[in-house]
Amino acid sequence: MQESSRSTDATQPIPLVQADDAPVVVHHPEPPRPDGAGPDEPAPPASRSRRRGAVIGAAVAGGALAAYLGAAWLNSDTVADGTTVAGVAVGGLSGREAQARLDEAYTKLDGRITLTASGHEQAVRTTDLGLTLDAAAVADRLTGFTLNPARLWRQIAGGGGHEDAQPGLADGTVAEGLEAFGEKSAQAPKNATVVFDGTTPEVRESAEGYEISPDAPQQVRAGWLTGAVEVPVRAKAPEVDTAQAREVLTEQAEPAVSAALTVRVGGTDVELEPEQFAPSLSFAVKDGELTLAVDGKKLRKVVLEQEPGIAKAPVDAGFTVRNGSPEVVPGRDGVSIAAATLAEKVRGPLVLAAADERVAEVPTSAQKPELTTAEAGKLGVKERISTFSTDLTADAGRTENLRIAARTVNGTVVMPGETFSLNEVLGQRTPEKGYNPAPAIHGGRLVQDYGGGVSQMATTLFNNVFFAGLEDVYHKPHSFYISRYPEGREATVNWPTVDLKWKNDTETAVLVEASVGSQVTVSFYGTKYWDITGARGARSNYRAPQTHYNPAAGCVPQSASPGFDVSNTRTFRKPGSSEVVKTETFHAVYNAEDRVICAPEPKAEEPETDEPKIDEPDEPGADRPATGEGDPED
Repeated sequence: MQESSRSTDATQPIPLVQADDAPVVVHHPEPPRPDGAGPDEPAPPASRSRRRGAVIGAAVAGGALAAYLGAAWLNSDTVADGTTVAGVAVGGLSGREAQARLDEAYTKLDGRITLTASGHEQAVRTTDLGLTLDAAAVADRLTGFTLNPARLWRQIAGGGGHEDAQPGLADGTVAEGLEAFGEKSAQAPKNATVVFDGTTPEVRESAEGYEISPDAPQQVRAGWLTGAVEVPVRAKAPEVDTAQAREVLTEQAEPAVSAALTVRVGGTDVELEPEQFAPSLSFAVKDGELTLAVDGKKLRKVVLEQEPGIAKAPVDAGFTVRNGSPEVVPGRDGVSIAAATLAEKVRGPLVLAAADERVAEVPTSAQKPELTTAEAGKLGVKERISTFSTDLTADAGRTENLRIAARTVNGTVVMPGETFSLNEVLGQRTPEKGYNPAPAIHGGRLVQDYGGGVSQMATTLFNNVFFAGLEDVYHKPHSFYISRYPEGREATVNWPTVDLKWKNDTETAVLVEASVGSQVTVSFYGTKYWDITGARGARSNYRAPQTHYNPAAGCVPQSASPGFDVSNTRTFRKPGSSEVVKTETFHAVYNAEDRVICAPEPKAEEPETDEPKIDEPDEPGADRPATGEGDPED
């Protein structure tokens, strides 16, 4: 019984170490001895040899495991040789060293990297590409204790690969950030085409383009920490290649200019030679094919130059005033050739070789005026809503300037909501338009300038605006007072700085009638919305003039008059009503008009009577020439 018990309990413990260093005891039950002896009894020589081999094997296995675990522990803080992170080499570094190197590379970027694609270089913000760096997290990922044989082997033997700085970043995010760069760096392919050198068609060959490759996001992610990435591109083929263009040359271009083309409009035939119509021809890509295109506007001009009677321009409806009442002048339809229709009709005959087949039947179409008779009748121009006149001077050149201005302004129709600009209507006053030199104010002095006197038209217009109750957008009184005009209720102009602007703030149109006879007269016609009364306040803040001598050629003498402030109020009432709806007040500030004597200043000892005599009017400024262009300094 004792022998049996010893045989059952006999084991050989072999200590092993697990990954967590916990000891494990493995029991190997001994097989029964062939001699029948117990485990504590001396064994025969062969049995002892087997036990010795088992012990040695166990010892070797334990030593190997211990070596493996030791190697894993020793290399746990080392990045595998050959490892790069977004282009930065960190192989062989400790975790702390790798983190420091990555942080340094990221800091040097200063938030931007340089992308290059086929010679195009551009700095792009890393945030636009979704790129950022957590160097500590990357270092932790590349180091640390592991029993993974493949990783341990890379740590010991080298062979680390390219590592991503942001494994969780989607390529789509980087791709979105690359869109703007891709648009600027891409080169569109060049389609082959056919052009005309005079009447000779020629082929222009195609060329490939390129665009950034679909794998560009991966390339950017693989190298962005270096600060510069060469973005891969791929070729992009043109829609039309050179071989296709050569076919079009033979089938369309050469026949198009092979003979004359007849354009038939109604009963009129217009024969055009290739030299005349070839400049209207070109080729364009449509649905992936090169097709003949015709510039209808250019070709229509050629047709009408040869036969002007084919088309007639429409005439807008207008207005005239008879016996003080406005009347509509009917408009007229025009006859035209639609450019698009002309282009469409000639395209087919052009590619036919037979001369008798090269005839394009082109219909005409009615062209309505911009303002039809019916439309003009609905504009509400039915009565005079204001009128005002101002006196002329004896200066013939100045009066002619006003006649030119009146002819230009007369007949202007200001639609509801539109703003009238006198400078825009008249343009620059130049001798080419017939304007004469006449007195104008510049720097507080009278000078001769082309268009002098036109401010009288501005004043006459402004008073119509005032009494029609229309909106004053901008006006500027003269720098000093001119007695022919109402105090504070006048305006000056100067090209291009000082303008007279008013807005038609009614629901109907306003017709402007202007003429120059013994006076300058302007009347507005439309629909009367207001009864306007004006009241002028008293003068205030008087300013005294000075006397100046000017012996220079071209000097214009001036009489003296004081400066002052004055206000004008207009009161709005509905037609036929005594109830005041609203009031508006306009303020004017006039400088003193200095006396200018066109002679040298007399010496102190000379008597006063030796001064050149200047005729002074009874009323200050009454005989002074009316000024036209406003003072740009005031």
